[in-house]
Amino acid sequence: MAFMPIWKDGVKMIIKSIMTDEDRKALEYMLSLEYAMPYQLLKTKNNRRKIIYIMTPVLFLLSIGCYFVKSYPMFYVDMGISIIALIWIIWFQSKGKKFENNVHEFVWNKSRYNKVEIDVQGIKLEDKKICELKEIDRVFLYKDFFLLITNEKKLLVLKTVGVETEELIKIIKEADILFEKREEPFNIYEYCKK
Repeated sequence: MAFMPIWKDGVKMIIKSIMTDEDRKALEYMLSLEYAMPYQLLKTKNNRRKIIYIMTPVLFLLSIGCYFVKSYPMFYVDMGISIIALIWIIWFQSKGKKFENNVHEFVWNKSRYNKVEIDVQGIKLEDKKICELKEIDRVFLYKDFFLLITNEKKLLVLKTVGVETEELIKIIKEADILFEKREEPFNIYEYCKK
């Protein structure tokens, strides 16, 4: 990481930052809301999904069996769980998979940059102007990630370390932008709603 902590009198602050694969995995974990799962039964998302896909028809068959042996309480429980699982499968196939693909695309492709310039004009990623500081509504710091939300409710992610972090916090506060440091993963999308 190369860093030029120059900010006064309109001079640029330059952050040369490259996200590692571990950084991207941590960011994707948070943005995909995977941390919000009540429990992590298996290590991978695909294994958890396979269990739901396999168990849903099995539960339907069990509920039918319970009905024929006149075990009505078990029939209602099995049928209820089967219906909930089926609703989840339909939701995931129609919307959830697209959401995960969008998060993956953002983290692994759209947030690739090697150089960030910040000055009184705004924030530029690799010589392309992204937004002015006055267009930033609020900023969250989670680990080494600055999550910037614009007035248009768009998300921009910057990665910093050490002195860069402190200098960027000063810039944000001087620009009178709402700033909050978070220790735990949180739902950033609550702040991105229009």
